Amino acid sequence: MELVDVTANKTDVKQLSKWLKRDFPLAERTPFRILESLAKKGGIRFYFAKEGGRVLAYTVLHFFRGYTQVLYLAVMPEGRGRGTGSKLIPLIKEKAGGTLILEVEDPACAETQEELVTRERRIAFYRRLGFEMLPGCRLLIPGGVLRPMSDGEVKGDLPELWRSMYRELAGAFFGMFIRTDGK
Repeated sequence: MELVDVTANKTDVKQLSKWLKRDFPLAERTPFRILESLAKKGGIRFYFAKEGGRVLAYTVLHFFRGYTQVLYLAVMPEGRGRGTGSKLIPLIKEKAGGTLILEVEDPACAETQEELVTRERRIAFYRRLGFEMLPGCRLLIPGGVLRPMSDGEVKGDLPELWRSMYRELAGAFFGMFIRTDGK
């Protein structure tokens, strides 16, 4: 499997935009025009994970203050159950060249047993790949709470880092949804 940067390919970027709408709820999506604008400045990169010419997964990476935020990652149905996600993370690490950060849905806020199991499995998946939950910060979004994870050290004021990231991604509006845990 290879990770292909498709940022400069308008057809692929348009397809990725459609997949984001299909795979992620509106509350979790940054407006695509903002992603495209940041991509023109080098702050966002769009990637397809391909094998034999077929797209098995895609990811959107946000480069910010020396960190790489895995903003979106999705495995296509035909790539699931084959270790695609486990193979993809090391490829992303190569592109990032530094600490990866991402967000997962907080299991404590799951409304159903199925949601709880899915969220716990997702966290366990990232932990197997070297990620740890970052204490002291959460992102409140319509419909839920996201918790940050990283595969390395994150220095400084974590809530301020997240506020700054989301100001870049969606304007000042998002800053008011970053909260500390009081830990």
